[in-house]
Amino acid sequence: MARRLAIDIGNTHIKLGMHDTDTGWVGKWALSTEVRRTADEYRLSIVSLLGDTDPKTLDQVVVSSVVPLLTPTLMRTGEALVGHSPLEVSPPGFGLTVRYQPAESLGADRFVNALAAWHLWHESVVVVDAGTTATVDAISAEGEFLGGAIAPGPHFLAAALVRGTAKLPHVPPSIPDCAVGYNTKTAIQVGVGYGFVGMVEALVDRAWMAIGQKVPVVLTGGWARRIQPHLHFPSRLQANLTLDGLIIAADLGQQS
Repeated sequence: MARRLAIDIGNTHIKLGMHDTDTGWVGKWALSTEVRRTADEYRLSIVSLLGDTDPKTLDQVVVSSVVPLLTPTLMRTGEALVGHSPLEVSPPGFGLTVRYQPAESLGADRFVNALAAWHLWHESVVVVDAGTTATVDAISAEGEFLGGAIAPGPHFLAAALVRGTAKLPHVPPSIPDCAVGYNTKTAIQVGVGYGFVGMVEALVDRAWMAIGQKVPVVLTGGWARRIQPHLHFPSRLQANLTLDGLIIAADLGQQS
């Protein structure tokens, strides 16, 4: 039995999960991404989240990050928790061929998501991560990261309307149950919400073009559950895809 702590450092939130090889995910949490916090402050927060679990009983900490300023901090936090250096997962490697150029410029979150999707299904797949940003990536049946697209998420789209206009108010993005907006608030929500859905659909179409056929689509990220009912194609919801990928990378790292 092995017990690991997976830490995914994102632009808005830090997602954490404790995984047991026998029982699966024991617990999952989220912290706000704050670059000014110290390694000790993060350690205390994580110890509090772990509750009765003694960090010294953890076998490994696995980290991915798209926030370079925070990566060293959380690596020190992980080392303080378990007494040895965490495994940092970033491209290339772990059995996934990266066609992106240069491979090292591929975001760790996109790499880990692709790694998870391919190892979970072993077939061509399109991964959609709908969150602060939207990424849509194509992975071949042979385990190749072919490339993808990066686009603004709903909150960026809503904020851009406020910054670029004189009279439009800030409206929290959502997907309202109406075809068109009948006031300014719902008009913005229709434009941002359904506009975001349409953008994701168009980018998935392009990912299918790169693969050469329509293949399964995997959704993850904070907006995945919201957009799923509105997409014109079936999709698989995998809320823990990034954390799953970190555990898969840890297993592969032990095998190598």
